Parts: sequence; C-alpha cells; structure tokens
Amino acid sequence: MPSRPSRESRPLAHVVGLRSVRRGAATMHGKAFLRASGFLSALLALCLSVAAPAARAASGNEPPRFDVPASGAGDALTFVVYADTRFTRNDKVANPIARRALVEKIALEHPAAILIGGDIVNQGSDPQDYKVYRSETTRWKEDKIPVFPVLGNHEFKGCDANVEPCLENWWNTFGSERPYRWYSVTIGSTLRALILDSDAALKRGSEQRAWFEQQIADADADPNVKFILIMLHHPPVRDPFYPSKGDEKEVERYLSRRAPSLHAQVIVVGSHVHNYERYMRNGVTYLVSGGGGAPPVPAARLFGELSKLRTSVNYHYIRFVLERAQLSATMVRFDATEQLASAWTAPDHFEITAKRSKVPLPPLARDAVATN
Repeated sequence: MPSRPSRESRPLAHVVGLRSVRRGAATMHGKAFLRASGFLSALLALCLSVAAPAARAASGNEPPRFDVPASGAGDALTFVVYADTRFTRNDKVANPIARRALVEKIALEHPAAILIGGDIVNQGSDPQDYKVYRSETTRWKEDKIPVFPVLGNHEFKGCDANVEPCLENWWNTFGSERPYRWYSVTIGSTLRALILDSDAALKRGSEQRAWFEQQIADADADPNVKFILIMLHHPPVRDPFYPSKGDEKEVERYLSRRAPSLHAQVIVVGSHVHNYERYMRNGVTYLVSGGGGAPPVPAARLFGELSKLRTSVNYHYIRFVLERAQLSATMVRFDATEQLASAWTAPDHFEITAKRSKVPLPPLARDAVATN
C-alpha cells in the first residue's frame, strides 16, 4: 500500500473524499452516483452530525483522519469511550433508563470527543432507530461534542441480503465517513485512534488489514504519538466463553508480534459483550466496553481479567484523560436499581505511562560503541 500523502485539513462536515471503492460487502456504484450523492452527504452531515467544528478531517481519496485538537498547550484532554447503546423505540432490547442516564452523564464530562464502539442502534435497516439516536443525544449536538462511531453487527441487522441500505442509514447519520467503513482520529497531540470494522475482513491481504498496518507504521514513525487506541466492535481479547465472530483475533495476533517494537503504548477497546473487562496481553491493554444500555450478560472474570468486578450488571462508559505522557482511564458505572445520588460509582481505574523515548546516539558515540 503506498504511503499516505499529506492532506490539508477541512471542516468535519465536508469530508467526502468520494470514489468508487469496495469495503467488505459494500460496493459504491460508480462515479456518477458518487458525484450525485456528494452534495447530499455533505448537507446531511451538516444537518445531522453531532461533531464539533473543532474536529477536522483530512481530505483525499483514502479513509479520513479526523483531528480533535487539545484546548491548550499542556492541557489534559478528556474523551469518552463506550458502546452497545441500542438506540431504539423497542424497550425490550435495551434499558432506556440506563441508556439515557449514560448520555446525560457523558455530556456532563464535557469531553473533547465521544467514541462509540458499535451497536449504536438496534436495527441498522430501520431509520427510526437513528432518529431515536439523534433525539436522545441532542445535548451532545448542542454542546458541539464530536462523535466518532464504530460499525457493529447491529448496524447491519435487517440487511442480510444487501448491506447497502444499512450503510446508507449509517452514512446519513454520520455522513463525514462516507463512503468508508474505517478511519482514524488524532486526539490531542499524542494519541492516534484507529477505527476498524470487525464485520469486514481483517486477515492478511485484505484491504482493511493493509490500511491498518500502514496506519500503525505511520503512527510509529511519528515521535509525537505516544498512544495508539484501536477500536473495533468484536473484542479480540475477552471472556473465552464468548466465541469469536469474525477476524477480530487477527488484531491480537498481529499486535503480539508488532506491539513490543512500537514506541507507542497500545490500547484496544472492543464491545459486543454487554459488560466490562480488562486484560493485558504482550504489553497491550485490552478492554471490553459494552455497557451502553443493551441487555447485560455475565462475565466469568477468569484467565487474567484484571478489573475483578463483583457486579454482574455493569452499565458504564470509560472516561479517558490524556496528558502528554500519560493516559488515565476510569470505568464509570451506572446502577439502574439505585437512587440517582448513589447510582454512579467508579469501580475500575488504571493508568498507562508512555514508553521512554529511545534517543538515538550521536555518530561519534555509535562509533565508540561499535569499536568496543
């Protein structure tokens, strides 16, 4: 894959970068359609996106890279990660009380960005589910908080024969990603987030895998990047009682070889399992964050699970606080059975410190080492 060309920044809503591409099972239908839909996608993004004007995206014919700048030099930057919200009118497939409480609590964090790890809606073929999403997250839009979504399996629900209607509903809501299913985000000056689609191929030789490896190489070549956050819906590391769904294990296999040599710390967040889990594998932090409102499932917390939570129902989000050389994470839990004043707790917290920079020796010192 050729190296990524430099591209100027444009406002988030104007990221189109349209061309005829194939992403997994989705294929756009030619240049004429793309030219016709370009204006509509930009217009829809302006009307429907909850992204802030401060979030920018590079233009071009590759998956976009968005930019969430820090508010000031040296300031800590807060962003939120969570998933499996299942916005829908059907209260039987999600807990609307927990879902709405989490949305409001997240808004109170005043985050620089919100990253949602998939299953945002219950049924991707139903435009009404996206209407519920827009209605319940009005506060985010009013506060101009940028939202960066991940595709999950529920985004394709109801589109078994043809995924394009589901993708249209997705792009009509999060128009800035059109026509792509994966992309990247720079958060502050030291964190690069890679947004993957675990419903598309991730094996070696696939288009997404080539892009993913190139993004890792790009981040490793940038001395400012201290942390790499990888998000995909199906978690590569999780309670083994839940089987793999696609190629997500390919991410763990790749990182087991690649991560030790990277100068940046790597964090991987999956969802899909409606609970919270934390693991460490080969120096990589793996999280499962699927507590956005979907029906909870149990977690055995064996095989090296680090949070050791004793609660079985864990509606939650993760608050990340990024400083230049440190990334702190807190699992913020909501108990729907408690009174509001005591419903919020923070049962898991961890910190990741940037790796020490490898300062190259000057030429004379290298010569002295070589001759000894």
